[in-house]
Amino acid sequence: MTDVLTHAIPAVPPDAIATVARERFGLHGAVSLLGGERDQNVLVTTPEGRFVLKIVNPGEPDDVLALQVAALEHLATSDPALSVPRVVSGRPVATVDFDGVPYRMWAVTYLDGQPLTGGKLPPAAARGVGRTLARLQQALRGFFHPAAGRRLVWDARHAGGLAEWTGAIEDPTTRQLVGDTLAGAAALIPTLASLPSQVIHHDFHRGNLLIDPAEPEVIAGIIDFGDMIHGTRIQDLAVAATYAALDHTEPLRAVATVVAGFSEVTQLESAEVDVLMPLVGIRLAQSIAIGSYRAALHPENADYITADIPDVTAALMQGAQLDETESAAALHTVAGTPAENLSSSALADRRRASMWSGLRLMYDTPLHLVAGDGVWLVDAHGRRYLDAYNNVVQVGHGNGRVTGAASAQARRLNTNTRYLTEPAVLLAEELTAKLPAPLEVCLLVNSGTEANDLAWRMARAVTGNRGAIVTQHAYHGWTDAIYALSPEERPSHEATDTVATIAAPGVDGPQIAEAIERLAARGHVPAAVWFDATFSSDGIRVPEPGYLRAAATLVRDHGGLFIADEVQGGLGRVGRGYWSFAVDGAVPDIVTLGKPLGNGYPIGAVITTRAIAEEFAQRGYFFSTFGGNPVSTAAARMVLRITDELDLPGRADDVGALLRAELPSALAPLDGEHRIRGRGAFIGVELHSATRARALIEELRDDGVLVGRTGPGGTVVKIRPPLVFHTAHAEQLLAATATAARRSG
Repeated sequence: MTDVLTHAIPAVPPDAIATVARERFGLHGAVSLLGGERDQNVLVTTPEGRFVLKIVNPGEPDDVLALQVAALEHLATSDPALSVPRVVSGRPVATVDFDGVPYRMWAVTYLDGQPLTGGKLPPAAARGVGRTLARLQQALRGFFHPAAGRRLVWDARHAGGLAEWTGAIEDPTTRQLVGDTLAGAAALIPTLASLPSQVIHHDFHRGNLLIDPAEPEVIAGIIDFGDMIHGTRIQDLAVAATYAALDHTEPLRAVATVVAGFSEVTQLESAEVDVLMPLVGIRLAQSIAIGSYRAALHPENADYITADIPDVTAALMQGAQLDETESAAALHTVAGTPAENLSSSALADRRRASMWSGLRLMYDTPLHLVAGDGVWLVDAHGRRYLDAYNNVVQVGHGNGRVTGAASAQARRLNTNTRYLTEPAVLLAEELTAKLPAPLEVCLLVNSGTEANDLAWRMARAVTGNRGAIVTQHAYHGWTDAIYALSPEERPSHEATDTVATIAAPGVDGPQIAEAIERLAARGHVPAAVWFDATFSSDGIRVPEPGYLRAAATLVRDHGGLFIADEVQGGLGRVGRGYWSFAVDGAVPDIVTLGKPLGNGYPIGAVITTRAIAEEFAQRGYFFSTFGGNPVSTAAARMVLRITDELDLPGRADDVGALLRAELPSALAPLDGEHRIRGRGAFIGVELHSATRARALIEELRDDGVLVGRTGPGGTVVKIRPPLVFHTAHAEQLLAATATAARRSG
């Protein structure tokens, strides 16, 4: 599998090559060395024209060399006008000894043109890349050779086997990212097995494509058929798209342009388009792993081998192709492949017939979503929407590193915490390390609701008390016990005497001392006071300094605990403080986490002190079959890693500061008073009526931006995007808000 990559490039002297060219191939002329990754390539200039003599790498099997020769001979017949090298007839391959080493050599015609490298790829050239690749694939459809079935390290279907090669990558962050991406490749194998396949070029690299400087939009030549395999045509297209986008300021547009050009010649299937961007990510990771490995083996040729690695690394690290770009819908649109089978109206009818009517849909006309990528969601018509609402996907929709980590773990093992498994223990260690002492014991569950339910059981068991204090419009979950602590959802007539409510910060109403007295009058003592310190369902409020500490102290003085519900505000949502409870240095007795921790995978966590955990162990029992399962915990660990690597808390601060500073101007055309509140990337815009808030949300949806609504009267517009939201996305949100405000003001 690795011979051709581990052997050094041949180094036959030019004078010896000139002799072979003359005596074996009848080429009389001057020789000069060309570049090459595996073979030694030599230009031979003769009176009859220019030719390339290729001295084959000793590690290249004979049948692979025969594959290349046969493919070029086939193309000369199937599409004579296609600009590919022509094999010098007569004696295609010769074997010559040099210093006792037998070298195989063959000769082809030299193609005029300059490699398609350096600078930004013009859109016309990107479209030409796609068209030319499709044409080449058509010319190869009738071709087969047994060697095309070889196992090649560049084949995405075998990318997982490169894990051991990542050790040659010096930068640990890059090494981890590459390893995670490669680990996710196996998840694509079942899909690839059902897609259209044939012998493919498999290396439509910029350096293997030639252009005429006078007509840069025309691909003037295709060279280097050394990576040919029998594979899926979408793998071929993914390679071309990867390298076309590398140095482009708008990589998705470059990829889409290549796909558009390809689709002018060949109609892709919908399933092919769905796997294109994951394949692009895999190719980037392969390039780094293989290039680093080979450069370490062959330092004399390292500059040539690693020429693309800086660009490739930047693309993968920044998530240019994988994490924060619009992908599936844009590609489906240019490829002419619908991403869905059901119409929105038909889907709505079937939903009404088969699902509970109490599951409310957003928007007057429900949004039919079919794909998501980074900060973008895509509807059934291929329209992209900037997602400024969904905090569940902390590190972006369809994050390749998260899905890769989860799928790799799913292939290895998925079981429960009655057994020793590394992901659960490692996640517990990583979470507790991010919390202040003495919070050091972690219990894993499936959701934020379950985390809050377990925290409530713990508080009651440890304190022996039954009372709870929550804010007047709080929401903490849907189980029977936590529903009682969620007045946002619970009708007032279902209130219980064990729950006392207080006003949220900045709102007139009962405070902690009064709530404790009300509980006492009913015969109860507080087991806990609960705070989601973003006060999201209360309209997104920012507590005054000392608010949380004072409340916690008073409840503790009466025998209760302070529970911090960090499902919405934790993990950097509020900025560099990382936890919403940290606003004034408060330290909870119990912290609960949920949805953003798994980026869509089901997981939640309860973190508490050693004393509380041990006391609960004496008084209660807890086990969850799926809580802390290895797949969900692997996903959660990747979420934490990405959050740290990309400094998403810092980005939340930057994005939030920009929005809070500029939203007043954007909203100026609206009638009535509006107030802007929040921390980090969690912002509330309070308008003068629920009708106005709903209208603004609908207007923004029409402009391709999604936000939400919250607060006791539904008057607060909620802005709570995935944390991979950039300032450029915030500027788009501001522009759309200004437009919507002008229309509806």
